[in-house]
Amino acid sequence: MSDEKPYSTIPDPADSADEKGFAKKIHTEEAILITLMALSAIGIGVTNFKPAESFWYWASMAPVFAAVSIYMGWSKARRRGEGMSRIIRVQILHWLGLLAALVLIYFLFMRTGRIDYNQLALISLLALALTTFLAGVHFDWRFMVVGIVLGVCVAGAAFVEQVVWMIVIPIVVALVLIVFWWKRSL
Repeated sequence: MSDEKPYSTIPDPADSADEKGFAKKIHTEEAILITLMALSAIGIGVTNFKPAESFWYWASMAPVFAAVSIYMGWSKARRRGEGMSRIIRVQILHWLGLLAALVLIYFLFMRTGRIDYNQLALISLLALALTTFLAGVHFDWRFMVVGIVLGVCVAGAAFVEQVVWMIVIPIVVALVLIVFWWKRSL
């Protein structure tokens, strides 16, 4: 006799529960990634209005992005049965590179004057966009999408005045909240 299950048209409740859990997890991870993009947009506004103090905002974004990347990489590795220590070590080194780049950017701004405050936000976001894109190349493809969106934001912000950010930031935050609550109600 075969161990295969006979063909049945009645769905197994255990399968649908697993699918719902997986779908909910996917929506949660995407909501987290959208939140990261919104936090980056807020960072541009913070840097434009308080350039010297914005270092702490961008420095805090590095561990936030790192934590999300490690969490997503860890859960992906766990599903595959891979070792966790290597993934965590590589990811920490990857995101420490961003932190080092931000320290260098702010050193060039504060100590040498080689970067002015108008360029500070764009260069900081560009470093975040590149690091996020590379996290997508190496860890989870969705970070590549976030990196591309952040890169497009850098290009767009280069052509937009500071005053527009007072309009854009609330709109982006409102859209993120609307999408999040809409996804939750489904």
